[in-house]
Amino acid sequence: MTSIDTVFASLAARKAWDIRLPGFIDREDTVPRFTPLADTAYVALDKGYLRLESTGNFGQLAMRIVAAPGFPKVLEEEEEEFSLASYGHLFFADAHSDFRITRIRYALNGESTPGRGTVRCAEFEFEHTWPLFVDPGYHFGIRLEGAGAFDRWLADNQDPASPLGPARSLTWSP
Repeated sequence: MTSIDTVFASLAARKAWDIRLPGFIDREDTVPRFTPLADTAYVALDKGYLRLESTGNFGQLAMRIVAAPGFPKVLEEEEEEFSLASYGHLFFADAHSDFRITRIRYALNGESTPGRGTVRCAEFEFEHTWPLFVDPGYHFGIRLEGAGAFDRWLADNQDPASPLGPARSLTWSP
């Protein structure tokens, strides 16, 4: 596994152009429907993708750079058609076509292992646009939110009596 510092360092020279969610095309109805698989999301970069995956007990976010989105294991024995949905329009301003990551705020708790590429959650700030908050602890899978979500999440996760301890916030900037 790659450390979080190595992942972040590799993002300094790259630009993001989309947010992609893997899923499948459900063709059982008259109109085909895209169904997302919520344990993984991708930030599309000018060179490769940043893979964001809910790991462990679905309470940690693993991050790594990959060449392309992978075929989900859950679909290996299925006849469903794999597809990717574009969510970039929900988080990126439309005046630009690609965006440098200008800051990453992330949280650690007792289960996080940044040396192995996992954190509790993260907020990506892109130039000229809104932030993207990624929370793998949501019961439906990875939750993607915008402005203010990281601060709200952090405020709600400061209980010293928690078995994982209070969340600790760190910041990376290129």
